[in-house]
Amino acid sequence: MIKVFQVCSLAFIISRTLTFSVFGQQDTTIQLTAETDNIYLCPNKQEAYLYINLNACSLGKRVPLNISVVFDRSGSMEGERIHYGKRAIEYLIDQLQPNDIMSLVIYDHEAFVLHGSEPVTDKQALKRKLEHIHARGSTNLMAGLELGVQEVVSTYDKTKINRVFLFTDGQPNEGITDPDILEHIVSEHAHKYDISVSTFGLGHEFNEFIMHSVSEAGAGNYYYIQSHTDIINTISQELQIVNSVVAQNAKLIIDYPFQHFTVSRVYGHPFKEFNGQIYIDMKEIHPNETTGLLIKFTIVNRPTTNFSFKTRLTYFNCISKTIGVIEKVNTISLAKSGQNCSDTYNSAVLEQMVYYSSHYLLESAIKDADNEDVPAARKKVGEAKQLISQSPVPPDSPLLSSQNKILNDYDTHLNIAHTKSEYHRRHTQKKIHHRNYLLRKNKK
Repeated sequence: MIKVFQVCSLAFIISRTLTFSVFGQQDTTIQLTAETDNIYLCPNKQEAYLYINLNACSLGKRVPLNISVVFDRSGSMEGERIHYGKRAIEYLIDQLQPNDIMSLVIYDHEAFVLHGSEPVTDKQALKRKLEHIHARGSTNLMAGLELGVQEVVSTYDKTKINRVFLFTDGQPNEGITDPDILEHIVSEHAHKYDISVSTFGLGHEFNEFIMHSVSEAGAGNYYYIQSHTDIINTISQELQIVNSVVAQNAKLIIDYPFQHFTVSRVYGHPFKEFNGQIYIDMKEIHPNETTGLLIKFTIVNRPTTNFSFKTRLTYFNCISKTIGVIEKVNTISLAKSGQNCSDTYNSAVLEQMVYYSSHYLLESAIKDADNEDVPAARKKVGEAKQLISQSPVPPDSPLLSSQNKILNDYDTHLNIAHTKSEYHRRHTQKKIHHRNYLLRKNKK
């Protein structure tokens, strides 16, 4: 099998590569690899996989912010949660600069703009407005999010990071509450207005899958805040990310032979697909960040000649202030009759195939347990562990070892969950889900 080791200074890439800026100079700021699971299409093979991995190979720089803080002030936030939430917003205000823009939206069963979107020039006046935040009512999450989006859009600037920070401690119970509709609306907003959404879930009562899917649809980050005293630390983590940017407006386009293949699944990112092209909006690229995605194609009309997948990344380089373009072409040949293709599989892509399958099995198991179907959850965890144990990838794979550790921890939790309080069961569910999410986001 082929083993691919990727670092920013050196990469062994099985593809034809073109990397340049608008001025024709070599751009080494971003490292992109694109690999298929095999260089041959064997007679009995019904699918093909393309794995794309993206690394920032440069120190980032601070880009001005255009953010809206959308804060849940429903009745469940009463007491220490709302107190520490206000302190976290104060901390956020203190970190902003005069060329940053901020708005503040509060919501319960309805939403209000507490501070309209404008440059942060009078921090004390902005902080005084926090005194008007008092807990009340129910949770109309979508109303708050819509207002936050409108505020960011009203002062949109393509040279800034345009993002919504969404905080909640509960589940939406007013307005739009369907998770799929929420995700669809956020995805449309992110695409139409070119903004991103990061979500912050506090405590054990919020719906982690809604917060996770909203952040994914909005190309942002998802945070699980177990204790109200951790809110400031979590805000600090998000600021560390958004305050160091290598590239903005990063977009992936993958051309594939749609006459022969259909897109079965894109693991890792929301996407749009039309007439043989897959579109993925990556938004920003940050230093020390690895972003991977796996695409599964299924044969609908078997090719009779060699075929190719072409991956193209375009972005604005925040360091050189130029437009960067990276293109890679992966060509797959038709195997000859009787040819053994087992020696030409790419173990790096096989690792990702096993990883993503086990990752999503665990997510599904957590949903089953949330719905009180523990036997179904145990079954899926067992299937995920079996996938890893029977994997052709070497057992010392750090990625699969980390995934297996999470699976084992969750298996232990399921076996003793009936002995725990409802509070501890919910926290463990969210903690395992968040660990699973972080492993996929960071691949560490």
